[in-house]
Amino acid sequence: MPSPAVLCLLAAVGGGGQSSIPRVDLLPDRPTPYILRDWRRTASAFDRLVFDLNSKGPYLPLVWRVPGVPNLTVPGFGMPSYVGKEEMRGKPAEAIAALGSLLGATAIGIDKRSWVELTPQYLNPSEETVLNNVGGKSGSTFWYELLPSVVFTQLASRYPAWHRGGEISRGIADAWVGGIAALHADFDHTSYDFAARRPVDNGQWKEPDAAAAVAYLELFQGLRGGQAKYLTAARKALNALQIRETNPTYEVLTAYGALAGAYLNAEKGERWDVPRWVDWCFDPTSPNRTGWGMIAGRWGGYDVGGLMGSTNDGGGYAFAMNTFLNAATLAPVARYDDRFSAALAKWILNLSNASRLFYRDSLPGSLQSSADWTGDPQGGIAYEGLRRTWEGKSPYATGDSKRSGWGKTDFGIYGGGYVGLLAALVHPTSVPMILRIDLRATDFLPVKGYPTDLYWNPYESAKSIRLELGPTPVRLYDAVSNRFLAATPVKGAYRLHLSAKQSVQVVRVPATGRLSFDRNRSLIAGVPIDYNNGRVPLPPRVERARRDLSVLVRVPQVGRDGTIPWNRSQGVELSGGEGSKMRAELRFAWDKRYLHFRLDQRAPSTATIEAPNVAELRRHWWDFEDVVLSLDFGREKIAVANVPEVTVGWSSRRLKNLAFSPDLTGIETTTNGTASASNRIIFGKIAWTDLYRASGVRMPLNQLVKAGAKIGCQPLLVDGTFKRQAYIGGARYTRPTGFDKNSRTLVLEGR
Repeated sequence: MPSPAVLCLLAAVGGGGQSSIPRVDLLPDRPTPYILRDWRRTASAFDRLVFDLNSKGPYLPLVWRVPGVPNLTVPGFGMPSYVGKEEMRGKPAEAIAALGSLLGATAIGIDKRSWVELTPQYLNPSEETVLNNVGGKSGSTFWYELLPSVVFTQLASRYPAWHRGGEISRGIADAWVGGIAALHADFDHTSYDFAARRPVDNGQWKEPDAAAAVAYLELFQGLRGGQAKYLTAARKALNALQIRETNPTYEVLTAYGALAGAYLNAEKGERWDVPRWVDWCFDPTSPNRTGWGMIAGRWGGYDVGGLMGSTNDGGGYAFAMNTFLNAATLAPVARYDDRFSAALAKWILNLSNASRLFYRDSLPGSLQSSADWTGDPQGGIAYEGLRRTWEGKSPYATGDSKRSGWGKTDFGIYGGGYVGLLAALVHPTSVPMILRIDLRATDFLPVKGYPTDLYWNPYESAKSIRLELGPTPVRLYDAVSNRFLAATPVKGAYRLHLSAKQSVQVVRVPATGRLSFDRNRSLIAGVPIDYNNGRVPLPPRVERARRDLSVLVRVPQVGRDGTIPWNRSQGVELSGGEGSKMRAELRFAWDKRYLHFRLDQRAPSTATIEAPNVAELRRHWWDFEDVVLSLDFGREKIAVANVPEVTVGWSSRRLKNLAFSPDLTGIETTTNGTASASNRIIFGKIAWTDLYRASGVRMPLNQLVKAGAKIGCQPLLVDGTFKRQAYIGGARYTRPTGFDKNSRTLVLEGR
């Protein structure tokens, strides 16, 4: 046991302050209503149903054997991505569904080795990578090609006696050593073609967060095998993140880079910009996928903050897969960098509460799209996602399957299978809303460590929780305050006291073992118990100035007599995407109450597809002729902008108020002209007070609505179908950042 002098030293060096995550700051300390689902029971129910070859009922069974798959001498297996995706029956599954379901079950202690040994069916032997489809090839999309390799590697690590899994994992790392070299560590592409050894660009989007997943794969193999080439490759991939000025996020891969960087900073004394990478995982301002990040706010009386997905699709569309995977990957970051303990614990508290809304038994049947399916009475399978609104209902558990004709229900096996990761991570304590977060449960990196649990007190007063330590004496160490919690080993029940808003990482250390120090690390018997002991600080957050390359647009003030000076308003030229003929011009003006806008059609549309009414426009605006305006009232005045969107439809029938916004209510529009004459006009106005409320800017309104004020505006022109939609610059899905050359910034002028 350390001497009193050593205990005093540990207390004196102390831990650094806690780091905030700006997006997480938007979440409540105590979400309401609060109901912590029994996640272990949910994950177990999922496993029992999904892997039952003999289950009976509509769309059951959900798993089947598939003869003749490659790489196996026995039949492989398949399962649908969605319950009711019957055209997949008898065929192999998507790897993100099958591997995720196996990893989730394994994480909660269910032995799935007999199934895991069938997963080489996803291996492409010539490329040495595990892909999403049996017989698949690389070169379509990074995340669908990398996530299966990551999950396979994690899964194989939990079955070390299965040597083939280790061999395939090493082959994946070797393949990407070559991939990094061929790409010159430049991941600003859509994918990489291993056969052709070249990057692939589809001209529609890029997925630079691939660098994060590749770095994680290389680090994993470097730690397992010890070869320097893998760590060198990991650092090359991480450097692609380090030198970026903008968020690389496309889907779900960025978190793997944050975890890899946090480990290397903590264990190797490196200087990766982990705080910025953690922010990227939450911040919905990636230029690669507009609005992709963490949801914040209340939908229909429920706190839904913490869920991950699109913040702007219909006002918000959270996904089970993104939520569960991000939680599992980012939670271990707190172990390597305890400055994130409070922020990540607050996020996981909100996330673990709101995630129940993915499940049928947590919402009325009227608020879900597939309540009529009765094949899952235990409620183990999650809906693919949760929408903020759908046909006037909020929130709404749903998915893309039924609407797109992919399947008969919106229950998503491809996302719901990862629930086992949340179940392994989150556990209740004797005090509601104080969770035990097992920081080692979902850290698949092959590193040694003692049991480590994160606790955070969200209350305004001190609380005490009961820990059950078992019969073997252990020493309790807090990696946040860098001190032992008791002077002697303890066993059985222990009362842990938490001050208001305090975070504690309780490390259960053996009763014997020598304490030593190595830079920022404290170790017992050579095993780290603290990666930020205060002796050598971890790298600080690096503040980076953002270059503003946006085009300024003059917005004149309305005359004292109410006349709108459209002739002095600078026009913004809009055009549709590939195959579109349509052109339009957008102008603005302002007064103290409203932001006025005018849209003029300048060229014929490809086909006349007008929304018949606002209800239809709201339901599927991407299928009509319309314009979507994003209005960033905050720009650099808030850490993470909540950018409201307004969709306005063209009409040849002089319809009024053919417009909607999930965020705003004070929108008025009138329409004029006809499609046949190609001279349609939309006049509209938006109340400043409404825009101010939705944006959440923490400045007085009169400091924002004045001459010289700047507002980001990145319009999207939709020419009758999403296939012909485009932002300025021609991107179909990727909204300009607000600061790049395709961005437009409105500048309010005085009279």
